[in-house]
Amino acid sequence: MKQTTKVTLFSLLIFPGAGHLLLKKYAIALGFIASFAYLLLGFVKDILTKSQQVIDSIMRGEVSMEISAIQQALVDQGVIDNPQLATSGYLMLFIWGLAAFDAYRIAKKNQPDNIS
Repeated sequence: MKQTTKVTLFSLLIFPGAGHLLLKKYAIALGFIASFAYLLLGFVKDILTKSQQVIDSIMRGEVSMEISAIQQALVDQGVIDNPQLATSGYLMLFIWGLAAFDAYRIAKKNQPDNIS
């Protein structure tokens, strides 16, 4: 497998920055890994906190055990249709794609030319 393909797939399928680790570009890898992990942890923490509040409301009997009532509670709490979470999600996708592209770019630049 060509190195360009390998590093791109590592960045796309494993974690942003994983391809840079294969290229021994540790500072760039750390930047991608840290920025993505920070956003991901904040995203998950926010969703879990808000979802737990809905679960607590269900346990107290404030929200009925019907799917539509639970869905409405999730919307009211900001778990579903939350612009802030959507922005974080799009930013994570951007970082993921940028990491894969950059790993491909670096591998392509380091690739020896096979022109005779």
